[in-house]
Amino acid sequence: MISNILASLFATFALSPLQAEIERHAMAAGQPVEIVRQSQACLSAEVPALVKRASDDTFWAISTVIGVATGWSDPTALLSKSNPNCSAVIGLLKTSEVDDV
Repeated sequence: MISNILASLFATFALSPLQAEIERHAMAAGQPVEIVRQSQACLSAEVPALVKRASDDTFWAISTVIGVATGWSDPTALLSKSNPNCSAVIGLLKTSEVDDV
């Protein structure tokens, strides 16, 4: 039961902001709708594993939520670089970070 609550909190405070950030960067960069579809495909592939890890490893979940929420951690670190959809999204976010500086 506690692990389900923790997984829900992880999804709310780590994964939802990540999706919102992806969509914000895509729209600001004038990217086609395809990048939003890729981000949704990426997250649909990654979320189950991340939620399982959050429910199995409480310390990791709490530290990840705090890190993402405060900006100490890069949310793209949660995404798999081996997933082609995630690679495109990571590239978009990294490019947007460089442009923002």
